[in-house]
Amino acid sequence: MLWEEQSWPKIKEIDKNTPVVIPTGSCEQHGHHLPVFVDSIQVDGIARRSERELGDAVLLLPTLWLGSSHHHLDFPGTVSVPPALYSQMIKSVATCVLEAKFHRILFLNGHGGNHVPIAHALSELAMQSDEANAALLALATWWELGRTVVNPDHLGTQTPCLTHACEYETSLVMALRPDLVALDRAVEGSPALHNDWVRTESPGSKVAIFKRFNYLTAAGSMGRPTAASAEKGQRLLDGVVDEVVKFVRDFATWPELSAVGPR
Repeated sequence: MLWEEQSWPKIKEIDKNTPVVIPTGSCEQHGHHLPVFVDSIQVDGIARRSERELGDAVLLLPTLWLGSSHHHLDFPGTVSVPPALYSQMIKSVATCVLEAKFHRILFLNGHGGNHVPIAHALSELAMQSDEANAALLALATWWELGRTVVNPDHLGTQTPCLTHACEYETSLVMALRPDLVALDRAVEGSPALHNDWVRTESPGSKVAIFKRFNYLTAAGSMGRPTAASAEKGQRLLDGVVDEVVKFVRDFATWPELSAVGPR
């Protein structure tokens, strides 16, 4: 079910045990070959295909396209709000859904920069509101939820992991919106930082570093986008949708938790 297609009396009548999914994207640069709306296109495509499979077993909100992307602002086209404001936005959205009496809420994230402020918002909300604390508030970034399929063994990709405007993201957009991909304009380069502690384009980092993106890549893209294909993207899309559907169905069966302390 799509939230935006319901009247308020219909929303009032929907089983409040139904999981509510809220996709979160961004509008930020994705190199020379992809549009600035990549993260929103991807998470919206995953969410809507999942909703089609789940039908009345899920209630899907419209994708929140405005994200926290200040680390991309050196590149034109990025539209962003700072993390603190983004957290307030997320708290407000979650509160509205809770006010409608739904108590199983999943934020399905599509932009890495959103993860920390969403986690902060939901954690703070649970601390401040007994109603929120009694609900089930979940956060999953799609490539982490779909970890079992977002890998070279499953997809046939040449690069080890998803980064930014890379082989994985480019393939997914080729499956969703091939008209928006200009693969002949893709730029590849060497990792800006790769040592025993930090690996900016491969898994296994032991230490996190914090830099704006213009220190990590001149073109705004990472990995090997020229290795992308629509076939890889379709396998990625199908696999992640399957994982989202499995989680939402299981999420709907989770028992409501009650306070067990202090005692």
